[in-house]
Amino acid sequence: MIVSEAIQHSGTEVFDWLARDADVPVIDQQACQGDVSILRVTTKPATTPLPHAGVAVVQGENGGNTHSLHGVGCWDWAPVRDGSLVLGTLTVADGDTVLLGHPEHGFIQIAPGTYRVGRQREFAGEWRQVAD
Repeated sequence: MIVSEAIQHSGTEVFDWLARDADVPVIDQQACQGDVSILRVTTKPATTPLPHAGVAVVQGENGGNTHSLHGVGCWDWAPVRDGSLVLGTLTVADGDTVLLGHPEHGFIQIAPGTYRVGRQREFAGEWRQVAD
């Protein structure tokens, strides 16, 4: 898949500096996109089908630059816990991929498997969530 196909598939527009003919990488273990991390896990698979419109896993500030999941898969939100970086569990079935899209970062294709999706943190004199 290339960026222009991912835009059409997801409805997520990306910034002009991203080449529309660039390949979208496929990950099957771990990746990060801005302040979102994806890590393959061996925990219980997610069971709630992704809606056709996708799921915003991290809303951008002021409504822009949202990280969203699109495709055929299942997504279960993690329980809200103070200090937790875990957003939820994503399961992609054999033969499918799910796109993680973001206007500034472009897209990542996520291969079949179960993944923990979370926020990243950084140390800058103290631990804090990465702001994207």
